[in-house]
This record gives sequence, C-alpha cells and structure tokens, in this order.
Amino acid sequence: MYSGRSCPAREAKQLFLMKNEQSKKLLYVKALFAFADSIEAKVTAAREKTEKLRQSILAKAFSGQLVETEAEIAKREGRDYETAEVLLERLKAEKGKKEKKR
Repeated sequence: MYSGRSCPAREAKQLFLMKNEQSKKLLYVKALFAFADSIEAKVTAAREKTEKLRQSILAKAFSGQLVETEAEIAKREGRDYETAEVLLERLKAEKGKKEKKR
C-alpha cells in the first residue's frame, strides 16, 4: 500500500486533466487565430473592392455620368441652353461690337 501525502494515480489524473484543459485551450486559441485570419482576409478583400469602386466612381464623375448636364436640365425645364463654344462665340461677337463702337 502507498503511504505518503500524494497518490501517484491522483497526480497522474490531475496531470491528465491539466493536459486535457491545455489542449482545449490550445484548440480554442487556434480557432480564434483562424477566425482572426478570416476576418483579415475579408477586410483586405473589402479594401480592394472599395478602391475599385472609388476609381469607378471617379471615372464616372469625370466623364459626367453621375449628374445631369446643364443641357439636359435646360431641356427638361424647357429653357434654352447654349454650349460653351456657342457662348464664347457670342461673347467674342459682343466684344467685337463694343470695340467697333469706340
């Protein structure tokens, strides 16, 4: 019979339980790291998509595809509209008339 304060079987059982708990904790930590990795991948993908969207929006903005043009608004409102080219020609003509009067 064993005579001592601690029993080897009890110590072995405690060590086994400790190892089992450590294994559970290790699995949990590994699962958390895997989850963090998946979130990081999703964030990276989202950043790439937003950059492409940003570029697309800028391209549409600079090509005038996001808002109505002044010509479209004037037509819808039933008023006249002159292009910049026509406006410049009209201003040049008016300037020429003023210069002739002097």
